[in-house]
Amino acid sequence: MRIKKLNIGILLFVLVGVVPFAAAFIYALLYSFGIIGVANDGFTLQFWESVITSGTFFKSFGYSFLIALVAVAISVGGALWITLKFRQQLETRFMSFIIYLPLAVPGIVTGFFTFQLFSKGGFFARISHKLGFITEASQFPDLVNDGLAIGIIFSFLTMITPFFVLLFLNVYKNERVEELSILAQSLGANANQISRRVFLPILLKKTWVLIVLYFIFLLGAYEVPLILGQESPQMLSVLIIQEIKQYDLDKISEGYVVAVLYTLIVSVAAILLFLPKRKRAYAT
Repeated sequence: MRIKKLNIGILLFVLVGVVPFAAAFIYALLYSFGIIGVANDGFTLQFWESVITSGTFFKSFGYSFLIALVAVAISVGGALWITLKFRQQLETRFMSFIIYLPLAVPGIVTGFFTFQLFSKGGFFARISHKLGFITEASQFPDLVNDGLAIGIIFSFLTMITPFFVLLFLNVYKNERVEELSILAQSLGANANQISRRVFLPILLKKTWVLIVLYFIFLLGAYEVPLILGQESPQMLSVLIIQEIKQYDLDKISEGYVVAVLYTLIVSVAAILLFLPKRKRAYAT
């Protein structure tokens, strides 16, 4: 009975998750080589050469990589500090509600909210004008649609920091870090040694896979960069959609080239992420 349920589960996963993804990837791959498409005449490497020589993909990928890396690093570091310093306060009903609340807000809403707060005509610009810090809107610093992606990073932080706080709190309880800390203290360890040799290693070792997966998720985020990003360079998902929706039919094929390259990079990263874990499982 259990085997039958397992087989049904695998079949549903393949039908719902694998087949649509594989079909979309094959379609994008064929389109990128000119095999299918309205204005394409047959197999060609023209679109691949155009994307690679222009450097647009690599600029966009590097830009997206840095934004995702900074957002994840700050979120993980902040969540670890909050868990270490305020874990008892976070167990109250009110604080639990405050932590869970941002997780219920869609990314597009977070993006619009950030724009209304930090744009030159937004809430903080108006407050600054009322207080006399600025005399006109142009004097307010660029915090959205800017080259440093401040608005994007801020939105990402509000979206994922609560998740990591909840994740670390759960691991802290399940791995009985409190008891291990008391044991380490009884053996003569001070607070800094407990944090560096007990608290951080356990939490990071148990959650590093989710941290990497969230990095990959932010790498391909679309709604927030669409609202808060700049014209150039753009984050990958925005670049792909913009290229695919161009009136120039050649740009559509180039958009699919970018999509295929991004999919290949993410797929290789996922394989490298999970393959060592499976090998260790077979070895034991």
